[in-house]
Amino acid sequence: MIPTLVMSKLSVIFVLVGLAAGLTACDRPAKSSEVLPQSSRVSENPVEVPLLPVTIGDVWIYDVHLEIPEDVTSAGAAAVDENHQRVRTYLGKISPAEGLPAVDCFEVTAPAAPVEREFVEIHDDRILMRGSMIMRPETTRPMWLDPAVPFVVAGMKAGTESPTLQTTGGALLRKTQVISREDIQVPAGDFPSIRLLTTGHDGELDLRRTIWFAPGVGIVREEKIRYRHGKVIFKETHELTKSSRARLGS
Repeated sequence: MIPTLVMSKLSVIFVLVGLAAGLTACDRPAKSSEVLPQSSRVSENPVEVPLLPVTIGDVWIYDVHLEIPEDVTSAGAAAVDENHQRVRTYLGKISPAEGLPAVDCFEVTAPAAPVEREFVEIHDDRILMRGSMIMRPETTRPMWLDPAVPFVVAGMKAGTESPTLQTTGGALLRKTQVISREDIQVPAGDFPSIRLLTTGHDGELDLRRTIWFAPGVGIVREEKIRYRHGKVIFKETHELTKSSRARLGS
């Protein structure tokens, strides 16, 4: 269990990082480049379709290892090196706000962090990002992507790049590409996966995020590092331990 004092510090850093994150809630919409036209889409790989079959109530549970260097949370603060659990639950199709369409919604919970909802479009051959929202009383609308941005596509190969995501003025930037296809072992089992790398920035905070997505299961591992002026201020690793979609012990 994380000590109360550390949890208090984590609450501060989660809020700060959450406010600056690329897919967190805000009241102004983000812009992205055009979704790949039909003629440019990667051919379906029958083995990977459907990419992510989901049922309301499906749950993904992750072990999270959090590292924050000393002096980051406050002057003179000790380094943080803690573990906790993160839970992602599929809620079904929900409209994020008045005037927005109903899309696939996941609710994410973790200790010392506000509840977050992730909005995506799940199709048989692709998953598109739509945005997210921190569930606070003062948050009235989600950060909404229009058009949607491709996250993973059946049959995508190493070197495939998704459209760049950039807000007006360039304060937020995201670039994602496929690094490789590889087998990965996590507590929930062994999975053939697509390794994706996202880089970018939120103002003065730089981001390097690596995701291993297993077709049919979902995200099985994630590594996220935040930098400020070249110095690591936050590192988080997620590993899937249990899921209603995973073939446990495979």
